[in-house]
Amino acid sequence: MAGVYDTHCHLNDNIYIENEISSSEMAAEAKKSGVDIINNVGYDIKSSKVALVQAQKNKHVWALVGIHPTHAQFFTDEAYNTLEILANADKVVGIGETGLDYSRGIEYKNQQISGFTKQVKLAKKMDLPLMLHVRDIEGSSDAYHDVLAILKKEKYYKAVLHAFNESLEIAEMFIEKGILISINGQVTRDKNLKKVVKELPMNSIVVESDAPYDTPKPYNKKTNAPKYLPLVVEAIANIKKMSRSDVAEITRDNAVRLFFPKR
Repeated sequence: MAGVYDTHCHLNDNIYIENEISSSEMAAEAKKSGVDIINNVGYDIKSSKVALVQAQKNKHVWALVGIHPTHAQFFTDEAYNTLEILANADKVVGIGETGLDYSRGIEYKNQQISGFTKQVKLAKKMDLPLMLHVRDIEGSSDAYHDVLAILKKEKYYKAVLHAFNESLEIAEMFIEKGILISINGQVTRDKNLKKVVKELPMNSIVVESDAPYDTPKPYNKKTNAPKYLPLVVEAIANIKKMSRSDVAEITRDNAVRLFFPKR
């Protein structure tokens, strides 16, 4: 199986730096396993700069630059100006990860909404897709509704909902707006997510490793890496009763249309 597009990973994560694992090494291992396009996603200014440098070093790696909602309270307008400068680089294909995360409380809700709104405006200005991180406390969907309200206000829906593991109803709210749903290693072990994936239209699905997090079975006790992403493709193929190569091709095409619309 070849041609898998990893729409979301963090080659810039400290765990790789601490273990002296280079982005080039991970990209090469991924390519051997059939993953030949990687989105390297920033979550603050430093990691966004690192993501860009790593993308510039590796032909098959592309960068997204953004400020994660749980970091929003730490950044001033100057940081968002820096983000815009970074977003102009040739190898940047999106803004994120950004969004709203109420799962740890809503103490900084206003800062999150402000930071997310700025990044939506930047994505719209640059005509770049958004990488959405949305989380809520169990039993609530406020964060999802608030994200959609902001996107509606800005009239901008070019986006991926990353690491999705919610209800079909929530997925459908985003799909209705043309937003892609990204599935990671959780699908190899979460029964509810498997049920949701079964109902999702293939033209709305992309795949991601979210490395170093959410390693798929049977490697779930190891640090994740993009090379394991074909296991997610295989899980979706089994759920959908499709061939792995078709799932790889369809999810890749969905992602390419979003991140490389002029190619």
